[in-house]
Amino acid sequence: MYVGAILATVLSITKNPRIGLYFLVPLLPMQTARYWLQVYPLGEKMVDILLLAVLIGLLLHSEKPLFVASPLNKLIVIFSVLTFLGLWEGSFLQDLPLPITYLDPRFSNWKNYVEMMLIFFVAAAALKTPKQMVIMLGLVCVSVLAVNRNYYSIIGGRDYSQFSDQLREAGPLGYAGENGMGAFQAQMAVFLLGLSTFSKKKWVRLGLWAIALTCIYCLVFTFSRGGYLGLLLGILALGLIRERKLLLLLAVLLAAWQSIVPNAVRDRVFMTYQQGELDSSAQERIAIWQDAIDVITHNPVLGRGFDTYEFMGRVGQYRDTHNYYLKIILELGLVGLFFFLWMIACASQMAWRLFRTASDPTLCAIGCALFATIVCAAMVNLFGDRWSYLQVNGFLWVFMGMTARGLWMTQREREQEETADITAGIGSSDMTEVVSA
Repeated sequence: MYVGAILATVLSITKNPRIGLYFLVPLLPMQTARYWLQVYPLGEKMVDILLLAVLIGLLLHSEKPLFVASPLNKLIVIFSVLTFLGLWEGSFLQDLPLPITYLDPRFSNWKNYVEMMLIFFVAAAALKTPKQMVIMLGLVCVSVLAVNRNYYSIIGGRDYSQFSDQLREAGPLGYAGENGMGAFQAQMAVFLLGLSTFSKKKWVRLGLWAIALTCIYCLVFTFSRGGYLGLLLGILALGLIRERKLLLLLAVLLAAWQSIVPNAVRDRVFMTYQQGELDSSAQERIAIWQDAIDVITHNPVLGRGFDTYEFMGRVGQYRDTHNYYLKIILELGLVGLFFFLWMIACASQMAWRLFRTASDPTLCAIGCALFATIVCAAMVNLFGDRWSYLQVNGFLWVFMGMTARGLWMTQREREQEETADITAGIGSSDMTEVVSA
C-alpha cells in the first residue's frame, strides 16, 4: 500500500491525476488499514499527499476550466470559511489553545473536515466522462466488498442469541464507531440499490444487488438503530421516485424482519422502549439533547465555536451531541445550520436534476442513487455525527462531485443541441428563400 501510494502520487503529478484518485478513493473507508502506513515516513499523511498530488496534476494536465460550475462551489467555500472562523471563536470563548498548528487537535479536525469537501472539487474535475465514472464506481464496489469481508471476519463467529454491547464492532472504519459503520452500510446499500435500477445488463444488476445485500447483512450486526431507519427511509425514497418494486421489498422487510434477524437484533430494537420507559442508551441520548439545547440558548446565532462540544465535558464522558443538527447549532449557531442545510438541499437538487434531465443512463443512475443516499444520510445524522468522518462520507462527496460533472456535461450537451437546431433552422430558411426567388 505504501509503495502504491508513492507510485500513485508520482503518476498523478507527471501523467494523469485520475490515477491518484483511483488509488485513494477505495481506501477512504479503510481507516484501520491506513493505520498500517503510520510506521512509514509521512504514512499518516497519505490522504493529504495524494489529494495534493491530484490537485497538482489537474493544474498541470487539465484543460480550462479546471473546476466545473456548480451551485455547490460557493456554498462549500462559504461553509469552509464559516467553520474556520468558528474554530477561532471557539478558542476565545472556551479558553482553548489557538488553532495555529497541526498539533492542535481542533485545527487537525477542521483540516480533515474541509479536506473531505475538497474531494468534491477533485472528483468533479478529474472524472470527465461516464466511462471514467463507471471505473470509479467499480472501485467503490470493490472497496465495499473488502470492508464487508473484513467486518464479517470479525463478527462471523459470535453468539447472537442475546444482545450485549460487547457484540458491537466498528470494524475497518476505526474511530467512526459502530454507529458510523451502520451509517456507512445503510448509505452504501441504498446507493447500490439505486444504481441497480438502471442497469440493463442482468449480471451487473445482480452484482449490485449482491453487494447491497452484503451491506444490509453487515448493517444488521452493527445494532445501529439509526442505521436501520436510514436504510428504510432510503429504500422508501427509491421506491417512490424510481422502482415501485422496492416498496414491496420494504413492506416485506417491515412485516418479516423479526423472523429473519437474530435474537440479539430483536433485543436491540425492542429494548428501546419497554414497559413505558426508554432504555438507558435512549435516556442518555435525550439527556444529551436537552443539555445541548441549554447550551444553544446562550448563543443561538453564532454558537460556541467549531469542534468545541467534545472539550466541554457536559454529560459524563460523552464528546458528541448524538444529533449532528444540534451539534451544528451548538457550535456554529443558526447561521451555520442555515448554510449546512442549504448545502445539503443544493446537493439533493443537483442529484434530482441529473436524474430527471440526463440522457446518459450512467448519469441518471448516479443522480437517482445519490438523491436517495442523501435522504438516508439525513436520517442517520439525527442520531449522531456521521457527517464529519471521512471513512463514512468520503464516497458521498465523490458521488456529489460526479453529479456536478454530470450536470455540467448535460448542460453542454443541451446547448450544443440547441445550437445545432438553430443552425439547421437558419439553413432551412435560406433554402426556402432561394426556392422562392
